[in-house]
Amino acid sequence: MELVEKAKSDIEKQPEDEVLYQIFPDMKRRINYSQRVVEIEVALPGVGKDQIMLKVLPTWFNLIARRGQMQYAANSAFGAEVIPEKTQAKYDNGLLTIVAHIKNPLDSATEISL
Repeated sequence: MELVEKAKSDIEKQPEDEVLYQIFPDMKRRINYSQRVVEIEVALPGVGKDQIMLKVLPTWFNLIARRGQMQYAANSAFGAEVIPEKTQAKYDNGLLTIVAHIKNPLDSATEISL
């Protein structure tokens, strides 16, 4: 987990709802090519479910989660091209689990008759 902290003089001037700490959360990624699934676990201790924003694109995701004056933030690649519409996320006991289905490149292929 990486922590980026503002200077002490900047902290004293900040209102209490301002973000003072930007944190890159701990993540684990597993890619199962036989089941065509990418599973990512992200540690977000103490974050409320309503404070998590997750956006998914075919090759990467953007995560922002807030806890008091700390903000967890990550832009990370899936490691494979996924189908954003089939991506699911579950948050339980400080652990966000993202399950994304790997796109089969032949799904959009055109069959040519001979």
